[in-house]
Amino acid sequence: MVTRTQSPDRAAALVLILHIAAMFAGISILGPAFDFPEVLRYPAAERFAIFSANIAVIRPTYWMLTMTGISQILISVLLYPVLRDRAPTAALLMLVFGTLTGFCQALGFGRWVILIPWLAGEAADPAKMQMAAMLEGVFNHYAGILVGEHLANICWSIWLGAMGAALLRQEGLHRAFGWGGLGLAALMAVLAGEQIGVSGAVLDPLVDFGFPLLGVWHILLAAMLWRRNGKGGFPAVGPVLAGVSAALAAGMTVSAFL
Repeated sequence: MVTRTQSPDRAAALVLILHIAAMFAGISILGPAFDFPEVLRYPAAERFAIFSANIAVIRPTYWMLTMTGISQILISVLLYPVLRDRAPTAALLMLVFGTLTGFCQALGFGRWVILIPWLAGEAADPAKMQMAAMLEGVFNHYAGILVGEHLANICWSIWLGAMGAALLRQEGLHRAFGWGGLGLAALMAVLAGEQIGVSGAVLDPLVDFGFPLLGVWHILLAAMLWRRNGKGGFPAVGPVLAGVSAALAAGMTVSAFL
């Protein structure tokens, strides 16, 4: 049994908050600065031009997003001892696929920190533009679309599903929270279909409504872990925290349409 002084609850809570804040902040910054995520489907020359014009903002933002891959791994490691006693198999799956998710995300985001600045510099020479564009396209499709999006979303879906299953077994935790994790897992599984032809008309509403719920789900889990702090069972969410979370989700959803 994990004692209060040995519990990773509050460390996991802090990393969860930092992780989700960095993810949403990074995506919010890249929207106006880089026309993200639509820019990933632009011609390479146009992408180079936008990147070079805003590199002072884009490069550190992508570095921050790359670090969310590391924090995803850290979250999985910290949550494993919290969940394994009552759900050992689900906790192990959560640990494995959370680690894979973080690794895939770090590879996808990290190319913008090291590789793309170099390729953008090479592309400034007209004699090298065609080769730089070809290399950028290869890495965009491989490290970005295949690894950073498709495989990451598959692993993320399994991670959320394992988390939801493990949380359903925890003492004192409302079952709706575990089912919420399973619902978000289904969302990520659908999003993994974009790279193999699923229509954006189907996916866009899921992103607009699903990602705010994903963020709030992380925040609620962090709040409960902070209050739990090694004690047995999970504390109730409470009406105040539930109300604040609902307002936050609504605000994030509305902002997606502005």
